Amino acid sequence: MAPEKNINEQNKRLEQMDYNPNEDIFKKEKHISLDGDGNPILEEDFDEDKIDKGLDIPGTEDDDEMEEIGEEDEENNYWSLSDNEDDHEEENDDVLT
Repeated sequence: MAPEKNINEQNKRLEQMDYNPNEDIFKKEKHISLDGDGNPILEEDFDEDKIDKGLDIPGTEDDDEMEEIGEEDEENNYWSLSDNEDDHEEENDDVLT
């Protein structure tokens, strides 16, 4: 009888094919994050409190005191204001109501 037709032989081969998560080479190594260029990031900083951390927005540090107490007026920061003299609250005549 050919090994392919022998049930015991098939079961033995299936047991050998079982995946053992303890032998997974990817779980043995510590995860290393990579930057945009593919270089490893050795010192990861998970400071979630500062959303603007790393962004190049001048003046963000000036209102940190107000952010701490939850009183920041974000819409009046100069990067949130329009540089045009647009009336953002104008009514559109072509919109059906």
